[in-house]
Amino acid sequence: MSNFSTLDHKKIAMMFLGWTMGMFLFGGIFAGYFKFMSYSGRGVDQATLDQMLTYHGIIMVFMFLIPLIPSVLGYFLLPLQLGARDMALPRLSRCSLRFYAIGVILLLGSLVTCPVGTGWTFTTPYSLIDGGAFTLLAVGLLFMALSWVSTGINFIVTVHHKRAKGMGYFDMPILSWSLYLTSYVLVICGLLLGIVIMYLAGAVATGRGPFSGGVNPLNWQSYFWFITTPAAYFAIIPAMGIITEVIAGISRKAVTGYRTVVGSMIALLAVSFVTWGVHLIGFGQEASLSFVFGALSLLAVVPVSLIVYSWLATLNRGAIFCGAPTTYVLAFLLNGGIGAMLGLFLTNMSVGSYLSATLFTTAHLHYLMMGGVFGSMLAGLHFWWPKFTGRMYNQNIARLGAVLYLVGLNLAFFPQVIMGAKGLAQGAHLVPVELAGMQNLSFVGMALLIAGLSMAVVNLMSSVTHGPLASANPWGATTLEWKTDSPPPANNFAELPEGGDSYSF
Repeated sequence: MSNFSTLDHKKIAMMFLGWTMGMFLFGGIFAGYFKFMSYSGRGVDQATLDQMLTYHGIIMVFMFLIPLIPSVLGYFLLPLQLGARDMALPRLSRCSLRFYAIGVILLLGSLVTCPVGTGWTFTTPYSLIDGGAFTLLAVGLLFMALSWVSTGINFIVTVHHKRAKGMGYFDMPILSWSLYLTSYVLVICGLLLGIVIMYLAGAVATGRGPFSGGVNPLNWQSYFWFITTPAAYFAIIPAMGIITEVIAGISRKAVTGYRTVVGSMIALLAVSFVTWGVHLIGFGQEASLSFVFGALSLLAVVPVSLIVYSWLATLNRGAIFCGAPTTYVLAFLLNGGIGAMLGLFLTNMSVGSYLSATLFTTAHLHYLMMGGVFGSMLAGLHFWWPKFTGRMYNQNIARLGAVLYLVGLNLAFFPQVIMGAKGLAQGAHLVPVELAGMQNLSFVGMALLIAGLSMAVVNLMSSVTHGPLASANPWGATTLEWKTDSPPPANNFAELPEGGDSYSF
């Protein structure tokens, strides 16, 4: 319990790393078990399958992917990049960790007491008649939302009041900008999620309320996707911030088009609040609305293209270090690009209506989340690990793990694109004989993915005790976190640094 009493942002970040990775492992068990049973041809009964997929989705989205980057790299790096000794509200940092832990415990309590099998989107009227411990699960998600809100408020206040002397807003590193922008969405979506999930819990308990029986099911779906669509974007935007910083670090150059990247991230956040209806294409939404939402979602192509151009321009003529972070950056570009291309099919009314309830959508989400968000996290961990621990890891093993991760992820999920295009529904517990080859290939890919991730984890953890000592700045990067010791001392800096305009041009 002493660890939960700390106010040090670095220790809080490392505890968040342990908690989120634990939830990743726990959520992955459900997917792995389901995949193994499907591969063996035995499958599972429908009720158990619904419960497994429900908790897999809830854990992976709400308790892993959304809080992962802000809670780990955000808490550790934001004060360091701003030249501050700690977060502006250190007690709120501790509250965020405690709220997260309470949310996890309550979720596990609902799983042990009476599992919920509504699906991770809690679609009505199924959530009203499921019979699981939904109230306990809803309170757990309420605490998770409070954790998001606490983190967002803390980041906003820290950026406003803890920047180094002489550091203006457009002197901040791109990662700090991405975390700052994400914080507003964390606060807005966290508050809305807490409110609507408790309204739904009230409808489940009493049979009355805006989501009760007899009400149009699209009411709940509209609220849910209005909240979680920006949530997906605010998982992607800090991922882009990480990739931008890593590219600048491995290229040993300042970010090309700094203000363009910042403006593009702001535009992406704006788009995120007007595209939720794309998830309702094929689920009863009016055709005119589907057309509008599909067209609006295509606007995201413009800022994304500008950011990618900045990355390529930064890499151009740079003194590129070909280490593990570079391999993960390439994996992010490939996987994120595939995920974005798949999304174009889902925004089309005719094609999206057919694909929206198939494995095609599952593959699309996993390419964006596992290939994009989690891939950027792996790049960031390997880039900042010397700063975290003061030790270097084995580069050869790290690169091999990155290659296995890249190959395994594509073998695991691209066959699902093909199976989805052939009409295989999401959550199908048995696969038709003609698609068995694709299912087997997906299973092999999952095994390679697990092997690559396991190799990365073992390599990083073993470096803590056996890795060679790292210099204060092994990459030659220019941001302020590299101006202090590795790992940073208790107060981060012996003397508070001064900011400037050396991060961009």
